[in-house]
Amino acid sequence: MADGAIFHLDVRTVSRSDGRSAVAAAAYRSASRLHDARTGLTHDFARKRGVLTTFIAAPDGCDWITDRDTLWNAAEAAEKRKNSTVAREWLVALPDALDATQRADLARALAVELAQRFGVAVDVAIHAASGEGDQRNHHAHLLTTTRTAGPDGLGDKTRVLDAAKTGGAEIYAMRAWWAGTVNDALAAAQSSARVDHRRIAVIAADARAEAEALEKQAKAVETLNAKPADAGGLWKGLGSAARAIWEGGMTALKSTAETANELREKANELRQKAARYTRATEPHHGPVLTAFLRRMAPVWAEQAKAEEARRAAQEAAQRALMAERAEQARKAKEASEAARRAATAARETEEARERCAREVLPLIRRARHDPITAEVIKREGIDLDRPDQQVARDPIWLMAGRQDQAHPVWLIVHAYTAARDRHANLLARIEAKTAAQIAAAAKPKPKPASPAPTEPEPDPDPPPRRDWGGPSGP
Repeated sequence: MADGAIFHLDVRTVSRSDGRSAVAAAAYRSASRLHDARTGLTHDFARKRGVLTTFIAAPDGCDWITDRDTLWNAAEAAEKRKNSTVAREWLVALPDALDATQRADLARALAVELAQRFGVAVDVAIHAASGEGDQRNHHAHLLTTTRTAGPDGLGDKTRVLDAAKTGGAEIYAMRAWWAGTVNDALAAAQSSARVDHRRIAVIAADARAEAEALEKQAKAVETLNAKPADAGGLWKGLGSAARAIWEGGMTALKSTAETANELREKANELRQKAARYTRATEPHHGPVLTAFLRRMAPVWAEQAKAEEARRAAQEAAQRALMAERAEQARKAKEASEAARRAATAARETEEARERCAREVLPLIRRARHDPITAEVIKREGIDLDRPDQQVARDPIWLMAGRQDQAHPVWLIVHAYTAARDRHANLLARIEAKTAAQIAAAAKPKPKPASPAPTEPEPDPDPPPRRDWGGPSGP
């Protein structure tokens, strides 16, 4: 990577859980004065220096975004939770090898890409290099909404950037796109500087691998251009040349000794690049800041311990509260179950009483005109000197507290009345049959009619005539 081009693309969030506001963040980055309608605070950074260019990019049809105040108050109003993420910031480095117009075009291209890819509104602020730091530190802050922007206002959350599975891939894709766009701008400006969006370890490993390949190619070129005597003889030289052609290809065969030197110089540059990326960098803050950091280190350590103790106490209190709520929920559940069981038992008892009442009412009505049935019922301890419904719902019918009987009282009375009815029916049938028989016996029987006299036929063998001592015939 040549001087004048440093790759940097960092994505951060503006969250209420950190006590931050999208309106305040936009006011600071754009060096403007904005009023936060949600908190009632006015954030005035109009006197801030170093902001070169500001503009807003949004998807098509977002005519309601007339100014920065409208946009970010709408973003704050769209979020209801106290820990909501209200904005997302994309911080990018702009190459020093480009002029101000070219850097502004780069920032605008990134804003348009973000608006089209994710459908969000983008507030761009291009900052100049700090007067106290590196004069090549040109950069831009792109503050984006966390919801899609449409003609009717802000819509759904951009979950593709929030989710763990898709957020990293989307940001990596944007880093690759930004690196390609920056390199295209550098090439158009005829600058040899280039940027690389990959991790430092990957860049260093690729540089070392490319350096090793160039060194092998240089060695192959030197072998092919060496004399047989220098190579250790004709046959040994031919073997080395064959290996060189195999490893370096026909390009090595056509190369000269000067080409080998160039390849070695490129390999050396790549190894230096790998060493530069591999070497750990320790930032130097200057004597004043270093003394301040050393002085504040124990204070911050104590604050960190106190914060850790406060967090531990808060977590313990939270766990105790959760345990108490769980115990209350358990007791409430047990009480609810007991009430449900009691209600079920009461309902079943009431249903049993209703069924018993339906069975008992005929017995009570019979007892009103049948003294024997009334006596049987009273013998079981039931008072009949009450209305029928009260008597029918008397718990004694259900054998309450009676363990000497195997059946409810109403079944016993039913069995008695049924047996009595059968006996009465039997007596009635016997009496009816007896009365029928007596009536039939008392009724005179009709005499049978005498038949007409007929002439007897002569007996072929008449019996001998007997003399009974009566008068004799002639």
